[in-house]
Amino acid sequence: MQNQLAVGVGGGLLFGVLLAVAISGTLADGKIERAMGEADEASEAAMSAATEALEARITELEARLSESAAAAAAEVDDKLAALQADVAGQLAAVSEAAEAQASDLAALAEQMAEAPGASADPANAAANLDMPTADARAVGETAIFADGAVRVFVSALDQDGQSARLSVNGTAHSLAVGASAPVTVDEAECAVALAGVTDAGAVIGFDCGTETPQAAAADVPPAPEDGHTPGTTVSLADGALRVFVSALAADGSSARLAVNGIETVTVASGSSIEVTAGDQTCTLTVTGVGAGMVGLEGNCS
Repeated sequence: MQNQLAVGVGGGLLFGVLLAVAISGTLADGKIERAMGEADEASEAAMSAATEALEARITELEARLSESAAAAAAEVDDKLAALQADVAGQLAAVSEAAEAQASDLAALAEQMAEAPGASADPANAAANLDMPTADARAVGETAIFADGAVRVFVSALDQDGQSARLSVNGTAHSLAVGASAPVTVDEAECAVALAGVTDAGAVIGFDCGTETPQAAAADVPPAPEDGHTPGTTVSLADGALRVFVSALAADGSSARLAVNGIETVTVASGSSIEVTAGDQTCTLTVTGVGAGMVGLEGNCS
């Protein structure tokens, strides 16, 4: 009986212990579940806040980028407009300069056409000069007179303009048909003239002691040393001055020049003008004008 009672009591105690452990485990599991739930909620809230902050930051960056792009586009538009205006101005200036040069060339052609002794028919020009002529000489050929004392080398021809560039005993001359250049032979004053320009070349006349119509009509100054013809560009004073020869007066009184630009200025023979080149003050001098050429000198300080 006592043994049965002891077993019953022992069994009850064991059941109680097991029940207590079960209840305790259940409570612990609940706390763990609540803690995990709270952690999940906190994590979700943190993730949501971080996501919202990131989205706000992205939105702000997009807005800034959009503003920057708009500002850059506006700046590019302004620069393009300024560039277009500048190019238009330069084109207008070039067009004006081209028109001025065309006018100068037309005036020069008119002067050449009106030169004394000039003939509309090159075949008859030699007779108008009243002097002996040699056969036509092409570019690169030489006409020889006075037993070799006078050598006339043909360096360029312009049949349309009825003119030629000749070297008379080493001195260059640009002559229109009917014009002449002086040359000395045994202390005698002689003349070499351009009698005509044909398909075959330049017809050159030569005589001593006979005045040509050109010489009788006007005293044209001789070509200056190291002269330059219209249409050429001359660099002076170590490149500080770039001088374009636009046109020359037929009587040798002046030259029309464009200095470091496209605007032309007329300078009398023997006169000087001042020109600013960067931080330098320069002087350009026309040393002489004659025989279709101009002499130039330049210095800067």
